[in-house]
Amino acid sequence: MQRRVTRSVTRPTEGRNGSIYRAWVLGTTQEELARQHGINQQRVSAIIKNVQASIPEEDLAERRAKYLDSLDVLGQEMAAIMDAPPTQAYSNGRPMFDEQGQPIMDYSVRMAAADRILKIGERASKVLGLDAPVKADVTVSDQADRVAEAAAADAIARMTSTSE
Repeated sequence: MQRRVTRSVTRPTEGRNGSIYRAWVLGTTQEELARQHGINQQRVSAIIKNVQASIPEEDLAERRAKYLDSLDVLGQEMAAIMDAPPTQAYSNGRPMFDEQGQPIMDYSVRMAAADRILKIGERASKVLGLDAPVKADVTVSDQADRVAEAAAADAIARMTSTSE
């Protein structure tokens, strides 16, 4: 008699691993996920990598595009805040004035918007892979070596002559 074994096929983004992945994407730390699921952080990291590796490239491209679109909208909102005129500064609920009686302007909202724009740009660079290190081939010529050696010798000579 043959035994038939059935096994449910689940997508990588379903079940416990999918739940861990979604929670991580939404900002839960790996340490917190490990505690919640009774596993160690290294296992959580491996689960996240496995789920990420199993997502088809077409889906990833679509997700990247949607994410970049949302970053673009956020950037436009922050740019609108940057373009708005500053408001008057207040301290303890009272407007602030300088020595000439002119209102002191509060630029903190605009500065925070500028900071957000930079962070949005950094995030977009990561999504697009523009933050990856670039290998650079640097060669030093013999002439540059000689100039550096001469400068070092000159500096040593000046240090020893001033200390005597």
